[in-house]
Amino acid sequence: MDLPTPPNPGRTTQLVLGAVFTGLGALLLLAGLAQLLFFWNRTPRGLTIEPIVLPMGLILTVVGARFLVRELGARWLAKNGLDAQAEVLRVDHTGEVVDRQQVVCKVGLRVHMPGQPPYDVSIRWLMGPYDGLRLIPGKYVNVKVSPKDRMHVAPA
Repeated sequence: MDLPTPPNPGRTTQLVLGAVFTGLGALLLLAGLAQLLFFWNRTPRGLTIEPIVLPMGLILTVVGARFLVRELGARWLAKNGLDAQAEVLRVDHTGEVVDRQQVVCKVGLRVHMPGQPPYDVSIRWLMGPYDGLRLIPGKYVNVKVSPKDRMHVAPA
């Protein structure tokens, strides 16, 4: 009997942060624009909070959208990707830590798909506590390959 894979707390964190940052950034952008449009002539000095709120809103929106797009893309690929095997060529730590338990690594892979020559890719891999045993150069791991762009690869 196959048990379901438990949710990855690091990926859940990226999804939640993406949604929160994007929503908060959009709200700040709207508040800053409303302040700029409706109250510009009614304040004695012109600008009030716009120089702070607008850049903060823009930064939060961009950062949140980046988290959100990355995580939604990974979820789409996990569901719709083509199954393949990949040989681990190298593992480099990026220094990023997620949820104090997982680290982001840059992993070099040689992807083997049926009926196609192998090719090399480099991906960012969110490593959990037990992934260190899987990601040893020379070992093979299961991956998902995008049917649209074969350079877009994610762990299976």
